[in-house]
Amino acid sequence: MERPLFLLSIVSLGLGGLLAFLVALARTPILYKLFPPGYFYHALVGHVDLAIVVFLLTFTMLLWNRIIPKRDPISFYLVLLGFLGIALISLSGKGTAVSNNYLPTIDHPLFFAGAILFFSGFWLASIVRLDLAIKNLFSKDPTINSLSASVVLALMMLLATLTSIPKTGSHSELYLFYERLYWAPGHIHQFLNGAVLLFSWYFLAKLLGVEHELKLLRYANLSFLFFSVLLVLVPVIFEDPVSRSAKVFTEISYAIGLGIPIFLHAFNILRRLVFNYSVYSITLWLSMLLYFLGILIAYAGLKSDLRVPAHYHGAVTSLTLALMGISYHLVKEYGWVKDFPKVARFQLFMYGFGMVLFVLGLYFAGFKGAPRKTYGTGFTDDPFVLLSLGLMMVGTVFAVIGGVIFVISMLRISLKGRHASISAN
Repeated sequence: MERPLFLLSIVSLGLGGLLAFLVALARTPILYKLFPPGYFYHALVGHVDLAIVVFLLTFTMLLWNRIIPKRDPISFYLVLLGFLGIALISLSGKGTAVSNNYLPTIDHPLFFAGAILFFSGFWLASIVRLDLAIKNLFSKDPTINSLSASVVLALMMLLATLTSIPKTGSHSELYLFYERLYWAPGHIHQFLNGAVLLFSWYFLAKLLGVEHELKLLRYANLSFLFFSVLLVLVPVIFEDPVSRSAKVFTEISYAIGLGIPIFLHAFNILRRLVFNYSVYSITLWLSMLLYFLGILIAYAGLKSDLRVPAHYHGAVTSLTLALMGISYHLVKEYGWVKDFPKVARFQLFMYGFGMVLFVLGLYFAGFKGAPRKTYGTGFTDDPFVLLSLGLMMVGTVFAVIGGVIFVISMLRISLKGRHASISAN
């Protein structure tokens, strides 16, 4: 099911990217008037869920199929049905869009059905691989090491969801209800993304001819697992899992338990890395730049303004970019193309540089107090904020161009390659 998972992840990224463009349009001076305000939050939810959650977790399943193979005929169909449910309700504009963190939600039966099906498939894929993952948890091979950790972390997400359910409170308070439900598992999801990011960096380094064998760093997974266990217990320990004290606890766990091991692994990679203009090198360096830009913003201090999505997009799109680079390798390995598309380097630069501008624009606007998750620009007439939001829009255009080129290229290559394979048979 590796190739169907690849196609599904690309389609999800493309649809989520389209919704991201609409969201950015609705935040841009003057242009926001062209966008229907009632649909802003549906587009925002759809963008996050499809371009980040569904895309990253589907691609993670693809990587599990490669590195930790197990017979698993059901999980793909569950995540496919889940994707369709989430996509349809996001595009329809029906239900109540709730801008909670980690898994923004549309309060509608179709969204719930989609989310349940998707995560059931994802967790099933992790459960069938759990025995192999535990055996390889401290492998000296960094790609096996990191992906094995991601399998265990997926199960930790499930446990955190179960411990969070009793603390959700009244459904009449929609934002708090879903914030409490997703806070602990959402943080563990970031640990999982971190593990997959490490896999991607080491895999790209290997494609560049730089092999790594972990020594003491192979035990860095203990940090991921220890702090994820603590996050599972957050709803048990704290009366309210999103209280101020609980949030401080989870943010410290995130900063120490995830941040420090990734810094150590990044240093391990960078000390032997040399830049060149190959697809893999461009991908790896831009991915690291985006990640450390996002993390630097977080360590500099965050408030509830546009600095939060600036941090989040820096950290998360570093993984998206890394997976784009790996995708170019996959389509060659599948035999769908002999050489990289001519636009590959241009596409990676456009997406990576665009996201850097996007993150900086959000950060500067947030530094001046621009609120997050807000339609239009009526909250300010500060020229600096408006200029920063304009910078965000320029970055968005670049990133969208890069994203569109990537999605179209991958779909065209995939469909032609699959057709050629069928014809050959």
